Amino acid sequence: MSEAEGKRKVLIVVTHGPEDLDRTYAPLFMASIAAAMENEVEVFYMIKGPKLLDKHWQEEERKKGGNPFIHFFDMAKSNGVKMYVCVQSLKDMCHMKEEDVVDGVEIVGGSTLIDLLFEADRAMFF
Repeated sequence: MSEAEGKRKVLIVVTHGPEDLDRTYAPLFMASIAAAMENEVEVFYMIKGPKLLDKHWQEEERKKGGNPFIHFFDMAKSNGVKMYVCVQSLKDMCHMKEEDVVDGVEIVGGSTLIDLLFEADRAMFF
């Protein structure tokens, strides 16, 4: 934590995707709360989490309406939460292309998670 700023750095790791949607609400809700409390918050999507960032899936869910994940995703983005997606999970586990990812998410290598963990004051895995 930076003493001058009084901010903590929180890392949240999302490992579940649309096939287990109920497990995806809490990470983004917690990210939004932590950001609203003026903490620096980063969310890292891996394993099946990248499927939540598929622009086509999000577009369909927005048309249907009522998806809490979409609501919390938008809230987190508007609260300044930084988002990353593991390129290996994206391609190898989720069979997605980089251009399938919604805007505002940085595509990074898996080693970035280790760097983010070492920099964070607290980490939560979902």
